[in-house]
Amino acid sequence: MNFEILNEEVNSGLRGRNSGIPMGFNRLNKYIGIRKRMYFLIGGYTGSGKTTFVDDAFVLNPYDWYTSDKNNTNIKLRIIYRSMERSRVYKLAKWVTRKIFLDHGIIIPMSKLLTWNKDNRLTKDEHDLYLSYKDYLNNMEDVITIIDGAENPVGVAKELKDHALKNGKIEEIDEFNKVYIPNNDNEITIVIHDTMNLLKTTKQLTTKKAAIDKMSDEYRYARDFYGYTIVPVSQFNRDISNPIRLKQGDVEPSLEDFKESGQTQDD
Repeated sequence: MNFEILNEEVNSGLRGRNSGIPMGFNRLNKYIGIRKRMYFLIGGYTGSGKTTFVDDAFVLNPYDWYTSDKNNTNIKLRIIYRSMERSRVYKLAKWVTRKIFLDHGIIIPMSKLLTWNKDNRLTKDEHDLYLSYKDYLNNMEDVITIIDGAENPVGVAKELKDHALKNGKIEEIDEFNKVYIPNNDNEITIVIHDTMNLLKTTKQLTTKKAAIDKMSDEYRYARDFYGYTIVPVSQFNRDISNPIRLKQGDVEPSLEDFKESGQTQDD
């Protein structure tokens, strides 16, 4: 039986079903392309570019690949982006300015796009260029769901279960075991959580650490049971930037460097 289980996965790879989705970074793609049942923990200082990296590697590069001619597979992509730091409008503005730069080499700062300063407005040509990306943004809705605002682990887990049941079913194998069967076995669902440190607490989860630990448990379950690819983002505490550590070259993150909880790294 063990051989049959392994052989099924080997044959799946030979049929091209295990190749996954490229992240857009050639060196990373050799080792950690996006596939089902993966857990990527992203950590860093405040302002170190965690969100920008996640947006590129797990959202925009995969989306551009998925909607391009390079996608000659049967893979279906779905991304659930829980943005606890930035609003949906902010994310979309940032993404469209990035796309404009990549396509045309034209820099339109987000502050200019949103006219944060009345003396720094879009020119007519810039506005026309922005309007040309209407379909690009609207078509994202078929793949990417942005959920902004803070939530507690119980609420997030319920939303994940609701999503799973809309796109598959749970069957009981016996008294002690059950299995999730997706409607489309070729679908890769990426769940991004930015950031874990902004989770709400509850009456039962009274501390931030308890909330993060519970959320990590739920995400591990979603990875193993639903087959989702989980991407939680977490801040480092200040100790990792301690001058003594930097002088000694001790910059490799450890469990203790993750703010509030290190359980996410264990998971």
